[in-house]
Amino acid sequence: MKRLIEGIRIWDGADRLVEDGAILIDGDTIEAVLTREALSSYELPPSGERIDTSGKLAIPGFINAHTHLYSSLARGMALPGYSPQTFTQILEQLWWRLDKALDAEMVRVSALVGAMEAARCGVTTLIDHHASPHAIPGSLASLRQAVCKEVGLRGAFCYEVSDRDGAKISEQGITENLGFLATKDSQDLLSTGLFGLHASFTLCDDTLDKVARNLPNDVGVHIHVAEGPEDETQCVAEHGLRIVERLERFGLMRPTSILAHCLHLNNEEKDLVADREAMVVHNPRSNMNNAVGTFDLNGFLNKDVLTGLGTDGLGANMLSELFTAALLQKASSRDPLAAPFSALNTLLFRNNPLVGERLFGIKLGRIAPGYPADIVLLDYQPPTPLSAETILGHLLFGISVHTLRVSGLFVAGRPILRDGRFLDLDEEGIYAHAREQAAKLWERAA
Repeated sequence: MKRLIEGIRIWDGADRLVEDGAILIDGDTIEAVLTREALSSYELPPSGERIDTSGKLAIPGFINAHTHLYSSLARGMALPGYSPQTFTQILEQLWWRLDKALDAEMVRVSALVGAMEAARCGVTTLIDHHASPHAIPGSLASLRQAVCKEVGLRGAFCYEVSDRDGAKISEQGITENLGFLATKDSQDLLSTGLFGLHASFTLCDDTLDKVARNLPNDVGVHIHVAEGPEDETQCVAEHGLRIVERLERFGLMRPTSILAHCLHLNNEEKDLVADREAMVVHNPRSNMNNAVGTFDLNGFLNKDVLTGLGTDGLGANMLSELFTAALLQKASSRDPLAAPFSALNTLLFRNNPLVGERLFGIKLGRIAPGYPADIVLLDYQPPTPLSAETILGHLLFGISVHTLRVSGLFVAGRPILRDGRFLDLDEEGIYAHAREQAAKLWERAA
């Protein structure tokens, strides 16, 4: 089916802005981006759908390169005895209590509402890192069903293997990852898999050896790396290696591996990441919230490390995440010129699509012929001139700091949101059920 989105400003995600144009979608792909003049000579087939979006701004769908959908039901939760002094204590007193309390239905609902809220923020692709140690079997298939089938977003999924809950649960996590990877369908361009690992400090050598021996050659790991300083300290004390060196020892530094955070790597580790072409994902708001340190943005970008942006489960608004990344670099360095627009554009609009391309095997992140029709429609009236040169200023200092209003969303040509409403979901019913499940979760985690 052909769809024509017309009467719209279009930013292609790179260097072109069409002031009054149209996007022609054929099935799941963008067939053409038309100017007003070109549109006057185009005739939509009778079976096609014409969508009038006068006054809106179309941009490529956002990719969240590291998130945790299982945290969706934690909003407002207050657990007794929560008084952490270190990052490890935050994990022990909050997140590891929550993930152990999840059951299969809570996992499903967390993914469903998390994906819905991501869609409302213009996110079309989620790279998720899941944990539910007492509800592991089938959890990744449940995530795929909720995110990709019910909501309609793209998703890359993995289960977080860890030894912190014992050998049996660790083995279940390995089995879940391998089983999910075995179900990969080459015709399914909405979902894919990675092999999830928690972090070096919760993984013994035997577990990493088992992962390395069973990991398919074309699959990478998705792991937290040096999020807190204790991760490096423990690795050196117990293994005589720094974290990246340890991962390299087991053959896990791959072009398809995602290393989340990477706050406390030294220069030698950064060089090794660059040499192995692994991907790094920055999560500024989470890092600030956990008080774990400041990311060396220039250090990674200057080494040509493919460095992307994620939320680590702390919301889904990628524009706010990008704005925060800029503020954090400026504040921590006391340099108002830190994190220039060129670096911010690279993070979200160049590198995140490249992360997606490595994982899904398709080009993402552009409104251009031949690209998947992953498109966000924003309600935005610019009070100053809008062009390809000024677009990032509008996204950050207009849409991000004021109100992000996503009126429409398409993923692989499928309309997900129209006029701000989900087309195929009972939003009120889903949220009511989520509140019920959240109440049960909080009681179990207390």
